[in-house]
Amino acid sequence: MGVIARDENQLTLIYSSNTRVGIHTLSYLTGIDARYLAIDLAKTKVADTQWAEIADSLGVKIGDLVDKRQLDIDTESTANFNSNDWLKIIQNNDSVISRPIAIMGKRTKQIDNPPEIMEFFGVESAGLKQSTPSGTEPDIESNTENEKFIEKNK
Repeated sequence: MGVIARDENQLTLIYSSNTRVGIHTLSYLTGIDARYLAIDLAKTKVADTQWAEIADSLGVKIGDLVDKRQLDIDTESTANFNSNDWLKIIQNNDSVISRPIAIMGKRTKQIDNPPEIMEFFGVESAGLKQSTPSGTEPDIESNTENEKFIEKNK
């Protein structure tokens, strides 16, 4: 059993308000009518055991969560870093998590592009409601078969 609460009806977004992708991903969530919990790493620390669980559920090492371009050190010197070294970096510099992490139920994904967050809700057209000038009911049925507007990474 993991230490992270996982709910099929609520998305948990772990992001940094000091990153562009983090802010934009959060803005997508605020635009839809869905339950979510936003954890801003600039204000709230995530426990080391939770980082280990996140990395494990993504199938990566803890160091792979870090955007090494954000570090003020030579990336070659990070080759010998262990998990504890990466955890210290994450805990002291929230902007190294430049790609937000979304958790919903058993699914965990690191977000590269803010619209990817919509995959968790099965939303096409960014969840926008349609309106018609004639006052008739809008067509809200999907008009595509087996097409996805956002590519899913497996």
